[in-house]
Amino acid sequence: MKVTFWGTRGSLPTPLTSAEFFVKAKRLLMSAKDVDLNDESAVDRFLLSRPMPEAMTFGGNTPCIEIIDGSNRLIIDCGSGLYPLGRHMMSSGFVPGSRIDILQTHTHWDHMLGFPFFAPAFTKGTNIHIHGIHPHLGERFEQQMDLIHFPIEIGDMAANVYFEQAVRETEFGIPGFTVSSKALHHPGGSYAYRITAGDKTVVIATDGEYKGKPEEVYPPYVEFYQNADLLVFDAMYSTLEKVIERENFGHSTPVIGIRIAMDAGVKKIALFHHDPECNDAQIAQTFEDAREYLKNQTPPAGQKPLDLIVTYDGLEIEV
Repeated sequence: MKVTFWGTRGSLPTPLTSAEFFVKAKRLLMSAKDVDLNDESAVDRFLLSRPMPEAMTFGGNTPCIEIIDGSNRLIIDCGSGLYPLGRHMMSSGFVPGSRIDILQTHTHWDHMLGFPFFAPAFTKGTNIHIHGIHPHLGERFEQQMDLIHFPIEIGDMAANVYFEQAVRETEFGIPGFTVSSKALHHPGGSYAYRITAGDKTVVIATDGEYKGKPEEVYPPYVEFYQNADLLVFDAMYSTLEKVIERENFGHSTPVIGIRIAMDAGVKKIALFHHDPECNDAQIAQTFEDAREYLKNQTPPAGQKPLDLIVTYDGLEIEV
């Protein structure tokens, strides 16, 4: 499976500001004193050698993840990252009239605001199947595109849009994939999804708060995330103090994710749903702090060390 992250921010789109770009550009130029700036390959080598996040940005789009296995594609969530994904699909061989499957973790704005801008939805004969567990899923999408909110209604799209109601914590199929769910603690409810294709498993666990005593709260999730090849985990808050400050907002931390992932025998954990209040440098620092924490943890006997990564818009992972 190939997993591509088209949007990794939480809550609202967070574009890089001019002031933030200025700081990045100045630091890069000051570090490039010995680089021949007229030599394009030398400039490329220099930029590729810089540590995160000097020569990159984590991006500002809200959640959208694409999973491809062979000829099968599954899109997770319709955040603003769905817009660049749709443009990419249209420019890379998408055939109008094809089937597209989308799986919704929940229907908060940041996870669905990209759908009205999804280019394939404006191609005649395309069949879009939106799967989710929340009741009245179709109504939720239709309300977002009511004329008081948006100039085009779902019925005005050229594609056929179908809403497929799934049953919580019951395994179901999406062409090429087997999916099961686990409820997460989040206002309005959200669901983690365990997605399997062949012998590979990816768990998407965004928008979840693990509130209470670890020995009481963690075990059901340890079981659900068990032996996943990749766990995409809501690590919105950098510290436990911020979780306490924003109790019941429905988000988590890297440390909680690492603890659950290690107990579950997860191979790789990807930090996701970055705080819109954090700039690139702060997200990178949160990642470094998480790596330091992980270095001091001992894997259970017989278990390989957990691989920790941080997501950004455009990241591709082969699972």
